[in-house]
Amino acid sequence: MRSLILRVFLGLVFIAGMAGLLLGTLTLKGRPAATTASSTQEAGSETVSVFTLVGHTETGRRKWEIQGQTADLMDETVRLSPVSSTSFGEVNVHLTASNGTYQKVRQDVHLEEDVVVTTSDGARLITDTMDWSNARSVATTPDWVTVTRPGMTVVGLGAVGHPNKKQVRMEREITVTLLGQGGKTMVTCDGPMEVDYGRNKARFWRNVRVQDDKGVIQSDRMDVTLDPATKQIQTATCWGHVAIHRSTQVAYCHRAKYWQAAGRTRLAGHTRVVMLAQEGGWQP
Repeated sequence: MRSLILRVFLGLVFIAGMAGLLLGTLTLKGRPAATTASSTQEAGSETVSVFTLVGHTETGRRKWEIQGQTADLMDETVRLSPVSSTSFGEVNVHLTASNGTYQKVRQDVHLEEDVVVTTSDGARLITDTMDWSNARSVATTPDWVTVTRPGMTVVGLGAVGHPNKKQVRMEREITVTLLGQGGKTMVTCDGPMEVDYGRNKARFWRNVRVQDDKGVIQSDRMDVTLDPATKQIQTATCWGHVAIHRSTQVAYCHRAKYWQAAGRTRLAGHTRVVMLAQEGGWQP
């Protein structure tokens, strides 16, 4: 259980960080008072060939910018096509989309077609659409989301992010694939998957399955916590109809909890172990 859970949690740490950077970028777009704009416009036309919004910190340092090769200026809506946005910090975040709209009054952002987010440390997020609600401080997409970085891929259908609460939720059909020296680890669940990167916690819901070449862990729910100081795993707990298959035995219980520091696992609640006649005799 140790190697499975540890590799899964390392992947979740990245997901939380990636989501935080992305949502921070969208949040900054909703602060027009700190922006300057420049453009070039053809005579007699409402189409701007170059449109740029630049946001600065209180000290005058450039914090973010949004660019569009064309922008149709309307009463309440600015249309950008294509869209390019960059947030500058310890890790730079670059976002592109084929089309986008910015609502001047509500300060909402809608992006669609080939929405791609890349970071300066090698991460990448792809989805079809993305919406930012300034009033609710929420970023959402109903579409498939794919997050990749070296050694890891996360795929899920639908996502909701609350940057002020430091929370991200992938709605359903989640698959996490981790590649490393120990081989491949896959985590799947029906969803949702919730990551609270402010409290260093993550949770998988419904039909959770963790599998690598050493075995399979199945449960109704899996909770993982991280030490806020060391950023190392503290505990991992599987809940409800837990089945742990290793070689020629299967352990069943209601709850299985793993402590990283002690390297210890405790099974509780109607625990039983079934010895199989031969290896490979049990199929999850």
